Amino acid sequence: MKVIQEVRSFLSDKINETLEPAKREIGSALDSDVVQVIGDIAAGRRGGVGSLSKSTRDALSGHFSLEARLSQILWKVPYSEKFQSILRTLLASDDLYMHMPPTARYVLPGNIHAGVPPHQDISYNKHMSNFVTIWVPFVDIDESCGGVTVYEGSGQAPEYSVEQPSSDFWLQGVPTEGYMPVHCTMKAGSVLALNKWVIHGSAANRSSDIRISTDFRFFGAADRSTKHYLDMKRRHVIQPEQETL
Repeated sequence: MKVIQEVRSFLSDKINETLEPAKREIGSALDSDVVQVIGDIAAGRRGGVGSLSKSTRDALSGHFSLEARLSQILWKVPYSEKFQSILRTLLASDDLYMHMPPTARYVLPGNIHAGVPPHQDISYNKHMSNFVTIWVPFVDIDESCGGVTVYEGSGQAPEYSVEQPSSDFWLQGVPTEGYMPVHCTMKAGSVLALNKWVIHGSAANRSSDIRISTDFRFFGAADRSTKHYLDMKRRHVIQPEQETL
């Protein structure tokens, strides 16, 4: 739990640093103003996200800065002994590799619009041949705070073709008919493992607390990536040719 507290503290300190430039660009001073702007964009009252800078789009959709995501403090979670054991079992490999950088997100209190629609992780991660995603919340996830909704039985679903409308933060949602939605309530520091086909999406944060989480993507010795990844045994980031973070 010490590692979870340390990473949560680090990310919590980075939220204002991430949000301040976005607030200046959209002309809002308060977090509640930011949530309102996100709602206006989602409802089409403010135009699409295409008119915003990339850093502001990322901040409004709850992504921490690249600098924060590159911090080796985040590595402490997947390098924990229990986490390593889970990975070796899931991937049937002693050699473990992690996509770089990991994703880290926050969802502001009362933000019901920043959730990712139902999707398959393969849609966002074409650069890996096969992988497992592990989502880790740094706060307790209950029905109010919201977390990840998994569509039960979709782990062998076909890969859906999706597009990203210029007015939206995310790729289009995929069909969920025939699958039972299950909202995963979890304690801080718990792990949720998903293969690349499982359909899942973000639940709204209706609580008064900020939701903070990370999701890591891993693969084993039999698989590959065309983007940056961490060789976990050697603690060395591999940088493929002609690839940028």
